[in-house]
Amino acid sequence: FDGMSCGQIALERAGIKVDNYFASEIDKHAIQVTMHNYPNTIQLGDVRNIDLSMLPKIDLLIGGSPCQSFSFAGKREGMATECNEEITTLEQYLKLKSEGFQFKGQSYLFWEYVYILKKIKPKYFLLENVKMTKHWKNVIDKTLGTEGVLINSSLVSAQSRSRLYWTSI
Repeated sequence: FDGMSCGQIALERAGIKVDNYFASEIDKHAIQVTMHNYPNTIQLGDVRNIDLSMLPKIDLLIGGSPCQSFSFAGKREGMATECNEEITTLEQYLKLKSEGFQFKGQSYLFWEYVYILKKIKPKYFLLENVKMTKHWKNVIDKTLGTEGVLINSSLVSAQSRSRLYWTSI
């Protein structure tokens, strides 16, 4: 969920040297912007198809999974199958995925982030998403083992949007 590489922008502005930056993005326009500004970015493609065995040790996993199904501006369906079964654990998600279930929206991709987090065990992680219902925030808090912190993005950008951040830092 690299978008136009805001993670790289933030790390650069914070003065943090990056040896290798791996990105998982599928939007061709976002990839073009990234590659124009950060031509050494290693594009991995769709987060659902990454071969984790090909990655070196990762120090920081940054993610901002799609938010439309969490957003108060959206339908607030959260993470569910097309059959309306809520997905509240990684194990449940992996089972449903292996059985060929289809998922509503894109917010379920949070579970791909968690899968990668559990498999690669980085030193640190940072996840960002929109302000959401207490139910879904609690699911993510429990899954990540840390409580999300609500921060208005106006502190760091021209936009006034409440965002949740979870981190091990």
